[in-house]
Amino acid sequence: MKIILKYILTNLKERKLRTAVMFLSILLSSMLLFVSFSIGASYESAQQKMARGMAGSAVFSVKAADRAIGTNELPLLSSVEAGVGVLKGTALYHENGYYETIDLVAADLTELEKINPPHLANGGKITDFTGCQVILPDRFTLKYGINKGDTIHLQIHDATVPFQVAEIANYDTVFLRHTRGATALLPLSTLAPLLDQTDGYSEILIKPAAGADTAVLKNELAAALPSPAYVVSEVVNEAQIAADARQKSMPFFLISFFSMTMSVFIIYSSYKVITLDRLPVIGTFRSIGAEKKTVTRIFLLESLLYGSAGGLLGIPSGIVVLKLILHGMGQSLSHGIEIPAVISPLSAALSFTMAVTAAFFSSWIPIRHAGRMPVKDIVLGIPEEPHTSTRFVTSVCVIVFLISVILPRLVSGPMLYLAGGFSLLGMIASAVLLVPILTSLCSAALTPIYRSLLGNEGWLAARNMRGNKNTAQNITLLFISISAVIAITVVGDFVTTYVSDVFNGAELDGFADGHMEQEFVDRVKDMDGMEQVLPLYVYKNQITADGLPLSRMEATDRLDWYGPMLALHYTDKDMEASAISAFASGRAVILSTDCMKRIGASIGDSLSLSDGSVQQDYLLVGSFKSRATDVEAVIPAACAVSDFGAVSYGFLAYTAADPDAIMVQLRSLFGETSNWSRTVEEFNTDALSTVGTFLKPMRTMTWFILLLAAVGVVNNLLISHIQKRRSTAMYKSVGLSNRQMALVTVIEGFSSGLISAVLAVFISYMEIQTIFLVAGPKIQIVPELDAFTFLTSGILGIAVTLLGSIVPIIKCRKMKLVEEIKFE
Repeated sequence: MKIILKYILTNLKERKLRTAVMFLSILLSSMLLFVSFSIGASYESAQQKMARGMAGSAVFSVKAADRAIGTNELPLLSSVEAGVGVLKGTALYHENGYYETIDLVAADLTELEKINPPHLANGGKITDFTGCQVILPDRFTLKYGINKGDTIHLQIHDATVPFQVAEIANYDTVFLRHTRGATALLPLSTLAPLLDQTDGYSEILIKPAAGADTAVLKNELAAALPSPAYVVSEVVNEAQIAADARQKSMPFFLISFFSMTMSVFIIYSSYKVITLDRLPVIGTFRSIGAEKKTVTRIFLLESLLYGSAGGLLGIPSGIVVLKLILHGMGQSLSHGIEIPAVISPLSAALSFTMAVTAAFFSSWIPIRHAGRMPVKDIVLGIPEEPHTSTRFVTSVCVIVFLISVILPRLVSGPMLYLAGGFSLLGMIASAVLLVPILTSLCSAALTPIYRSLLGNEGWLAARNMRGNKNTAQNITLLFISISAVIAITVVGDFVTTYVSDVFNGAELDGFADGHMEQEFVDRVKDMDGMEQVLPLYVYKNQITADGLPLSRMEATDRLDWYGPMLALHYTDKDMEASAISAFASGRAVILSTDCMKRIGASIGDSLSLSDGSVQQDYLLVGSFKSRATDVEAVIPAACAVSDFGAVSYGFLAYTAADPDAIMVQLRSLFGETSNWSRTVEEFNTDALSTVGTFLKPMRTMTWFILLLAAVGVVNNLLISHIQKRRSTAMYKSVGLSNRQMALVTVIEGFSSGLISAVLAVFISYMEIQTIFLVAGPKIQIVPELDAFTFLTSGILGIAVTLLGSIVPIIKCRKMKLVEEIKFE
C-alpha cells in the first residue's frame, strides 16, 4: 500500500497543472453545493427571526377569546420556562402626507428579557422608562428624521397623544417584523390606560423549557386552557417559512446542479487522457502479473484522493463565501437585521459525499475501460473504443429532445414536476450527445470559409476540430456553463420581479386603502392630470357564497377598467367580454379560480350571496387569477348598493400623468383619516429593497459557474495539447512558427466558443420555457427574455475559451521538438 500511495503522489507532483485543474473543479463544485445547502437554512433562520418578531424565543401564544388574559391563568407546567404577558395596540403616525401604521407593544421589561430582549442602537440598557415615552426602531427614525429626545404624535383611538423618544433601538428582536408598518415599545403603565385595558394582557407568550416536546406542551396547554374560552396557537407557521426559504434558495441549487455537472465532465475527460497517458505503466503492471481489478483500484484510489481533498477544502471555502455573502446582505438590508450563517453537519456531510461520489464515478468509466483492455492492446498502445453509428446517435438525440419538449405539455398535477425534471435532463443529455456530430459538421462548413479568410492557419484550425473529442468536450462544457448563466439570470430576474412587483402587468399608477365617501371620490376625479379613477366597495369577511365565507369581495361599476388596472387574467380569453356584458344587465359575479375550486362552483352556476340579513342569487359568469389583488369575488356596484347597502368606498385605484403629484394631493385630502396610500413605484421600491437583497448573491455566484467553465476549458485544451504534441512538433519542424501556432489555437478557441454560445442560447431558451411551464407561478406570466442577457452570456463564453487558450500557447512555445517527435 505504501508503494501505491507513493506512486499516486508522484503522479500528482509530476502533473502539477492537471492536478490543480481537477482539484479546483472539485473544490468549486463542493463549495457551491455547500453554500446552496447552507444559504437555504440561513434564509429560513432569518425569516423565522423576522416572522417571530415580538415573540422571540417563545413558541406558543395564549389568548382569551373575548377579554384580557392574566399570567395567573396559566397552568404550572414543568415544560414551560417563561410565560410573558404582552399588551398590544395600534396607532397611526402622520408625517408629510405619509401615514404609517404603528403596532404598540408593552410588557414587563424584566419578563421581556427572558424571551426577546430589545437591543438599543447605542448598546446601552433601558432605564427610567416611564410616562409618555416611546422606544422606536432605527429603520423608522431614519426614515422620518427622528432623533432621541424628539416628540412625536401618535393617533390612538381617535385621540392624538404626544410621546418623547426615550431611546432608539436596532431593527431587531421586539421591533423586527415581516409586514408593513413599525413597532413601538411603550411602558406598560402608559399603554394600559390608553387602551383601557388595565386588568390583563392581550396575549401571553410561552417559551418552552430546554428539551421540552413542543407538541406535548401544546396539548397540555390546550387541555388546561380549553377552547372556546382560550385560544392556544403557534407563534409562526414553520412549514410556510420553510417553503418561502426553499423558494429563495432554489436558484442556488440550480447553480450547484450545473457546477456539479461540469465537474463530472472535467474529471471524466481528464481521466480519459490520464489513462491513455499511462498505458505503458498499465501494460507494465499487467505484464508482471497485476490483476485487472488491482490496476482499476490504483487509479480509483487516486480519484478518491482528488474528491476527498477537494471536498474537505470546499467546505471551509464555502463557509467563508457564505459568511461574506450573508454579511453583504446584512449590510444591504441594514438597520440591525443580521442573517446568521447556519452551518449544519448534514450540509457539510452531503457536500463532501457529493464531491467524493462525483470524482469516483466520473473517473470510473475510463479507468475501468483501461483496466480491462487486453495486455496486447495496452503494449501496442491501441485504446480501441466501440464506434456508434452517427445516424443512430442523431436519431436518438432528436427523439429524446422532442420527448423532452413535448412531455411537460402533456401532463398535469404532481406528474408535471417529474416531467419537468426529465425534460431538463433530456435536453442537456441530447445536446451533449449531439455535440461531437455538430462539431464535425461545423468543422466541414468552416474549413473553406476559414481558408479563404484566414489562410492556411484557419484551414488547419478548422481541420483540427473535426473528430476532436477534446474540442467536443470543450464545447459541451462551455454550452452547459453559458446556458446555466442564461437560465439562472433569467430565472433570478423573474423571481425578483415576481416576488417584489405584485402589480406586474397592472395598469394602475397608485391606490388608496381607506374610508371614502362619494364626495371624496368626486374631488379625486377633478384633480389635474387624473386619467382614470376606479372606486370600489369592499367587503371583508362580511359576505358568504353558498354558505362559505368570502375573505374579500369588491364591487365596481367599471369591470372594463377593473380587469386591466388590477391585471385580471380570465380563464378563457372570451370570458371578459361576456362578464362585462353580464355585469351591465343584472346580478352577476366573477370568482378567483382558487375561490371557485373551494366553493365547488362552475361557470353558469347560480350562487347565493348573503350578508347575514339579505340573500340574493348571482350568476357566475367568469373566473380569474391576479397577483395585484387578493379579492375572491367581484359583483356590480349597483347590486352592492341595492342588495347589501353599500354606502362608502373602501379602495380606490387610479391612473394619472403624474402619479406622485396625485398621491401628494390624495394624502392631503385624507387629512387625519386613517389610510394606506401608495404609488405603485413606491410599493415596488419597498418590496424590491428586501427581495433584491436576498437574491443578489445568486447573481454573484453565477461567476463561479464561469470560473468552473474556465477551469474545464484549460483542462481540455491541455489534454488536446498533450494528445497533439507530436503532430504539433512535426508542423513546427517544417516551418510553422510560434505566432502561427498561437493563431491556430486562438481560431480553434474562438470557433469552439461560438458554437457553444449558439447551442447554449437555443438550449437555455428551451430550458427556460420548461422551467416556467413546470415551476412557474399559479398565474401565467411570460418571463422577459432580454436579448442582451443571451448576447452577453455568449460573449463571456467565447472570452473564457480565448483566455483559456493562453495556457496551451505557452506550453507550445516551450516544446522541445526532438523529444516530442521521438515520443511514442
